[in-house]
Amino acid sequence: MPAGPPPSDLPTGSVRTTGRRRTKSGGTESGAGAKSGGSLHWRVAALIAVVACVLAAALGALTTVTASDQRLDLNRSIVLGRLEVALDTYAQTSAVTGDYVALDAPELPPELARHVTGGRLATQLVNGPGGPVLWAAAGIGSRTLSVRSDYSLERDADDRFARTTIALAAGSATVISLVGLLLAKPLSARVRRVSETARTIADGRLDARIGRIRGSRELTELAASVDQMAAALQDRLRAEQRFAADVTHELRTPAAGLLAAAEILPDSHEADLVRDRAEALCDLIEDLLEVSRLDAEVDTAQLEAHHLTEVLQRAIASTALPARLDVVDDAAVLTEPRRLERIVANLLANAHRHGLPPVTVTLDKGTVTVRDHGPGYPPGLLAEGPRPFRTGAPERGKGSGLGLTIAQGHAHLVKARLTFTNAPDGGAQAVLTLPLDADG
Repeated sequence: MPAGPPPSDLPTGSVRTTGRRRTKSGGTESGAGAKSGGSLHWRVAALIAVVACVLAAALGALTTVTASDQRLDLNRSIVLGRLEVALDTYAQTSAVTGDYVALDAPELPPELARHVTGGRLATQLVNGPGGPVLWAAAGIGSRTLSVRSDYSLERDADDRFARTTIALAAGSATVISLVGLLLAKPLSARVRRVSETARTIADGRLDARIGRIRGSRELTELAASVDQMAAALQDRLRAEQRFAADVTHELRTPAAGLLAAAEILPDSHEADLVRDRAEALCDLIEDLLEVSRLDAEVDTAQLEAHHLTEVLQRAIASTALPARLDVVDDAAVLTEPRRLERIVANLLANAHRHGLPPVTVTLDKGTVTVRDHGPGYPPGLLAEGPRPFRTGAPERGKGSGLGLTIAQGHAHLVKARLTFTNAPDGGAQAVLTLPLDADG
């Protein structure tokens, strides 16, 4: 049989040549072109789930395609073996035997017939009316000998394998996602712990610490760095507080001497001015000492059950400033009267210094509201709270800004909440909410 052209490879589903040709002796020889037959908790969990789904889909698709190709290669080898047997029989007897062997079969795909000239063997898988059929053919002179094999069972096996692979991939992705969710939870808890501690430190509680934390080296180093930063800030703040307290204490004696000297000056306008400024200086020093004690948190409050009407009356009387007391409900609260008087006195002094009359004090079920009818609190104070030596707005007058800071410090000691708002119809409004006595 004459030598044909070299073998060629065609896309899957097309004619596939074997890279072999039939020799005159009836055997086969290998050609050069022969080929063998991938509110943090949910984000991390979602990322793991996405990666798991992608990997499961990729592995499932790869496994399905590989299994299908292997099954097809195996059946190609089988049908080619049948074809060679038929060729040997035809060479010896010039006859074709077998139900699936034919010469010039009318159903033979034309593309396959064109590729088997010159004694070349080729196969092709086609989808016929009755289902998929695998053909193998070889040219014999001007004629074509072919063998066909029903491929329906193999195609069904491919479909079953694909469905099984999809189910396994989906199950694996679900299991991996659940495992990822469980693994992400402790990691998220550690990060949340670091974040909450950092916010606590930012709110002014420099004694907050993260402590020992398990996890990656980076997370452990981050926790240690935050703790070191908080400790350094706390040491620096304590040093500054001690310095301020020491300086204020040292100023106390000469300021008292200055006030005593001013008292013995002959009466005159200038002497009154000196006495007034000396008293203001002494008051400022006392306020600074009080702020230092509150910042150092060396004081503790003795909370007991009290009704507040008499306490508020004493606080108003101590300021000698006009204010109206309205009692709606005098429920018993847990507080320390001395500190409560100091809070209310400072709020009244601030209302008269920076606001406008009338100034009212309202008591209603453990809530004390001090209100004036001036321009109201400035936006900076409403947003950030009171700060020493800052009044926040020129229209609220002059002052050291220590009164509200001291009031807030005492409120913290007596477990009360002090908030600052502006009334809808104008005026500043300080609201002190005290804990109610459960037995009252």
